[in-house]
Amino acid sequence: MEEPIVIGKDKFRISEDETARRELRIIKVHDDVIQVQEEVHGIIALVGASSSVNIKREELKNLIRVAREKFGWTDICE
Repeated sequence: MEEPIVIGKDKFRISEDETARRELRIIKVHDDVIQVQEEVHGIIALVGASSSVNIKREELKNLIRVAREKFGWTDICE
């Protein structure tokens, strides 16, 4: 499998003493399937059974660009 392509990075304060790092990346799983991965580091306790990805406007633009240029999905957002 290919290495994930990073389309966004940022940091945010979660307490007075701690800052979390976030990285959003995508990877091609199959010819017509991509996986969006959000990795967050620095949170003391993370509990939950659901998963979601927060995506910024610029990150979405990057996602579409990568899907077109790297993965050949030329019919996106026509």
